[in-house]
Amino acid sequence: MIRGLLRSIPAAWGKGEAFWFRPVDARVYALFRMAFALVALVNVVELWPHRHALLSDEGLIGRPDLSGRPILSLPELSALQIDGVMVLAALSALWLASGVRARPAAALLFVWHFAYTAMAYPAMHGWDILLRILSFIVLISPLGPSWREWPGGRRAGAVARVSRHGLVLAQIQLAVLYWQTVWLKAPDPYWRNGEFFSHFMLSIYSRFPSPAWAGADLVSAGLTYLTLAFEAAIPLLLWRKDTRWAGIAAGVLLHGAITVTSHILLFSLAVLVPYIAFLDGSDLDRIGARLRKWREGDKLAS
Repeated sequence: MIRGLLRSIPAAWGKGEAFWFRPVDARVYALFRMAFALVALVNVVELWPHRHALLSDEGLIGRPDLSGRPILSLPELSALQIDGVMVLAALSALWLASGVRARPAAALLFVWHFAYTAMAYPAMHGWDILLRILSFIVLISPLGPSWREWPGGRRAGAVARVSRHGLVLAQIQLAVLYWQTVWLKAPDPYWRNGEFFSHFMLSIYSRFPSPAWAGADLVSAGLTYLTLAFEAAIPLLLWRKDTRWAGIAAGVLLHGAITVTSHILLFSLAVLVPYIAFLDGSDLDRIGARLRKWREGDKLAS
């Protein structure tokens, strides 16, 4: 028995190594990097009007003592200094999106996300913390080809294959996000009795607040339970190759509906970034072929 267990160790180690480090198409990382960078840029733009209130020494949030200040937390900065920090964050996002020698840009964005979320934590939302986590994943991952090296670009070459560890971390993070959400919602009485959607649509977050939602019991119950079902099922759909596109469609439908009905666009944008981690090179080839076919069809039609 002991010998059998010892003989199984190399096989188990090999499976674990393949799970984390099996080579994948580097273009997936490039798409992941660009999507994260663009959402990070949108987040900077969204924070800009509130920068002084949240982050400067003129702001509303008290500064911790030096002894209790989080690592990488922003020091006490003037309004002008905060302006400079945020401009640097925006430029770093554009630099990272380009992919040209972008590792320093990834490091700057990680420091930015860690620093502002630590300093203004009472005013943070879930997507701020998710962007902080994704910034770390990007920092320790291959960054993929730059826009100049992408197949079809000026310096296009053979498609590189790199370790998949960063994509696996993003996949796990997305599953944890959804399943933890379901776990926390399940005991809540408004989610359990189906009233959550009506309450949400009457809140300040709704784009269409109306007293009519208070009497829409069946609609509220259906949409409340459907949301829970989507959140529980999406990671399982994404992890299976034969249901991956169904999972992507479900996620786009869920977060598209959230975007249409609420004022929390950044939440949906940030959550959709890890979806890219479930793609592979064959998916990108099929998407590219369809886009070329679509462009050729447009040329013929014109």
